[in-house]
Amino acid sequence: MSRIQNVAIIGASGALGKIIIPHLLSANFTITIISRPGGHPYYPPPNTIPIKTLTAAYDDLPALTSALQNQDALIEAYNPSSTIHQRTIIRAALAAGIKHLITNEFGTNTFAPNGSLLPAAAAKITAQRVLEEELEAVVNNADGKPVSLSWTGIITSTWFDWAIRQGAETFFWVNPAKRTITRYGSGDQKTCLVHEDVVGQAVVTVLQNPEKYKNRPAYFASYNFSTNEMISIINEIAAEDKVSGKWDDQNQKEWEIIDIPDMEGFKEESLRLWDEDRRNGVTDWLHTKAFVMQVYAGFFDEKNFFGFDFGDRVEPGWLKGRAELKESLRGLIEEVGVEK
Repeated sequence: MSRIQNVAIIGASGALGKIIIPHLLSANFTITIISRPGGHPYYPPPNTIPIKTLTAAYDDLPALTSALQNQDALIEAYNPSSTIHQRTIIRAALAAGIKHLITNEFGTNTFAPNGSLLPAAAAKITAQRVLEEELEAVVNNADGKPVSLSWTGIITSTWFDWAIRQGAETFFWVNPAKRTITRYGSGDQKTCLVHEDVVGQAVVTVLQNPEKYKNRPAYFASYNFSTNEMISIINEIAAEDKVSGKWDDQNQKEWEIIDIPDMEGFKEESLRLWDEDRRNGVTDWLHTKAFVMQVYAGFFDEKNFFGFDFGDRVEPGWLKGRAELKESLRGLIEEVGVEK
């Protein structure tokens, strides 16, 4: 595969796009943003070169095909609710001659055998099947000639530092502002965590060497630890702060462990809420309570039934150890501070 230089992004204005784009710019890729009519604009980082923006609806095949002309790669960074347009997007990418597609993953392991049993994963899994159907159709119509479009699904799990900075309403179980840690189940199930910068670095890594990562999921994470291990680390940080004099009784407080032991009941409640949202016509489910609960049900299943712990599949050289996690948590705790 020839070198990738021109990169189009769909969904650049969301949290994922804002993480990815600075890394692409630093790596000297030429970026084109494809925005829906009436969509939110992307505001580039200060002191960066202007980024070309084109407008095309995700269900408009001619407009998307035109917008993707002269692009080497396409990144799907949109809200997962837009995966309903995957077939049109793939057909546009094929028609425009895109070489490599980075699919709309960047989270939990939707390639796990049992992943489809959680409704929260269904949209991304369906989008992947659509991609494979479209590629197979091209092969069948091309007398066995190789397909020019390859793909990578970047699996990262939780962007934990980003989530902690956002606050309690987002997807993380350690809340420095309230000094709470929610322990689901026994707390012994390991989970993968990723720095938000690593998400951007992973995209650059794949685009710089697409042949290595073509047509497969690629797993990137910073840490692989259990909640109980994180509790131990955070208790160490608090104890060290007391010894060093950083602890101020007026501005600090002890950490509280909130236990949710019944994970089977927790999962059943998440499914009930999901069905209720579906009956009520909810389509943008990314920030619903049901979605968050299902993600946690997957993370903390004691037998890793849903494959959310993929520590044994992380690309070589990316995982860090306990000391690095401790320093990262220490910095985040100090940065966020404690709620008054």
